[in-house]
Amino acid sequence: MKISVPTNHNFYEECALNEVQLKEQFGTRKVSDFKKLKEQLFSSTYTFSNKNRSLKKLQIFGFKNNRNRLQDEEELILKLYSKENDSFSKEFIIQTGLFAGVVYHKGYQFNIVTPFGDTFLKRMLNFVNDIYIDNKLTNANKTQDINEFQNIIAYLFIQSLEKAAVLGLPKVYQTTKERSNKVRGKVDINSYIRQDIPFTGKLTSIYREQKYVQEIIDVLYVACLTLEKKFGKDIHQKILGVFQLLKQHYSGVFPQSLIIKKAINHSVLQNPVFRSFRKVLEYAEIILKEQNLLMSNIENKLTTTGYLFDISQLFEVYLEKLLSRYFKDWYVSGQEEIQVYEGLFFKRKMLPDILLKHKYSNKIIVFDAKFKTMRLQKRDLDRSDFYQIHSYAQYYAPNNIIAGLIYPLRKQLNIDKSHAANIFNNPFHKSKFIVDGIYVNREMSLEDIRDSENKFLFRIEKTINEVLSLSDNLIDH
Repeated sequence: MKISVPTNHNFYEECALNEVQLKEQFGTRKVSDFKKLKEQLFSSTYTFSNKNRSLKKLQIFGFKNNRNRLQDEEELILKLYSKENDSFSKEFIIQTGLFAGVVYHKGYQFNIVTPFGDTFLKRMLNFVNDIYIDNKLTNANKTQDINEFQNIIAYLFIQSLEKAAVLGLPKVYQTTKERSNKVRGKVDINSYIRQDIPFTGKLTSIYREQKYVQEIIDVLYVACLTLEKKFGKDIHQKILGVFQLLKQHYSGVFPQSLIIKKAINHSVLQNPVFRSFRKVLEYAEIILKEQNLLMSNIENKLTTTGYLFDISQLFEVYLEKLLSRYFKDWYVSGQEEIQVYEGLFFKRKMLPDILLKHKYSNKIIVFDAKFKTMRLQKRDLDRSDFYQIHSYAQYYAPNNIIAGLIYPLRKQLNIDKSHAANIFNNPFHKSKFIVDGIYVNREMSLEDIRDSENKFLFRIEKTINEVLSLSDNLIDH
């Protein structure tokens, strides 16, 4: 049985399910199946987080290499529980965190999807991977069995493989021995003494030649086959030549975890010519592990398995690249590490999501990106997020001119209600505090999203100009 729920879902228990709705959500018709469902999933509280030791087979993938936030703090993945409401009726609660993907638990499949639709997800992935995803192809052959993130990762793999293979598949020099009547390279003297006296017309020669890296070939080919079974043969249209070459050199061995690891960490990927294959192999790993996890779930319903993507990291990288492309006079970076109270027992490490440093002055802007529900209601702004961004603003004072929280917005923004003239509304603080973001919904086209991005960038630009203009006036006086 499968159910799809959005990320950051039901935080305030607004979408509690009654028994009828629970049946509809899981597509349960039989009384026995429904009883089993309630007993297995909602008889007690199940909380899955990135710190659960029992979730070793639940794979979590990030979009950033410079830090591992998942090791620093506990974050919710999925929570299932039931409670009685004021009318003494049972309510069933499904809560999610900021991870998108698939969780297999007790024979049930939870598809955790992004709440803003495929188009915005593709848009963010475009910025992260600097490649174009064909909308028509991505929507082709889509079935209910395919999670939206499975769909996207599949085509990211195809597109990145097409791009990486322009200069050929990775090759390395390998030493080869050959016994024939022709000499390639140099004669193997030891073999000559042992085998070729008296001379019979053949010699053993040793030579070096470039050969494809077998581990990489096997991983890429089996990933292609896995996608073919799920999406059909049309998925190989863009990489038909590469696919045939992979098929020709495939060893016939299904790549297990050790082979995948060797492929991703192979020294040939340090060569700038083949460096882009690392990302291709990371996508291939996700595809292959998802296939293995599905089979594991069918065979062993006692183990919780699955694969998840840190969608909040994806949003951070997307914003970072969006801002860096637009604000040419600013250096834009992500996760600048701040060490505070060094040498003391309460020392801390802080990591603001996005930092903008002006190229021609000491001005600084600090933002935290939050992929959370934001309907421009007070309770949508978490207390911890609120205090954290103010800590960053104080740390960078007096150079900080703007500090803010950036969201994917559920409602159109009114800056009179979301942009404060000063931190804490205190006129002695010269920096502004803002809550802003990009308005998106599931029905929006790519052009609509671009329009929302531009409106967001224009608002930020206008705010920057206002602060800088005010600062210049103060200096003049």
